[in-house]
Amino acid sequence: MRSRAMGLILLFVVSASSGICQNTRQDYSGKFGLYSGSDGLNNGLMIGADGSTEFLRYDFFLNLGAELYLKKTFNFFKDPKPDILQQQIVLIPITAGGAYKIFGVEDADTKAYIGVGAGYYLYFYAVDYRATTGGILAFTQSESKSGGNFVATVFFRALIGKVFVEPKLYIASKKEDAVGPHPYVVNPSGFSIALGFQY
Repeated sequence: MRSRAMGLILLFVVSASSGICQNTRQDYSGKFGLYSGSDGLNNGLMIGADGSTEFLRYDFFLNLGAELYLKKTFNFFKDPKPDILQQQIVLIPITAGGAYKIFGVEDADTKAYIGVGAGYYLYFYAVDYRATTGGILAFTQSESKSGGNFVATVFFRALIGKVFVEPKLYIASKKEDAVGPHPYVVNPSGFSIALGFQY
């Protein structure tokens, strides 16, 4: 009796797993594009990657992804600003989200999704700047900072075959810090548009 019950349970699990596999599809994608940030973060190139699970019966997908933005020319300092010799910032938003299919033409292998996401961004900042002792003597000061805060996204993804275009809006909480006596604010709120390949 026990072996028969175990056999029925095993059959149910296998059947359910088969049904789930038939109604879901997993994809991975890489992308690159242009990012425009706020509060002195200049326009720059970004790259990204994500993985998604699409629920075919319900026309939506869940995804987890990250983007990377690296820039050397920007100015996010409040007054008084330091005399910067060189600097670099790396921004990495990491978000999870979902999207619903709003359009699809199976014969043309074309579909479009609109979605939202939420997560956390990390930043890493390094700067060399000219400091003074209060007189005429100046010296070079180097500092490194890191931190992060919450970020939300709203995005649209249009697919033709395996190629997609993805505009995305970032809504982020600001992160304030200082280099020496010079306060700055990191605010990745902004907009990006990327071209990607899904496989």
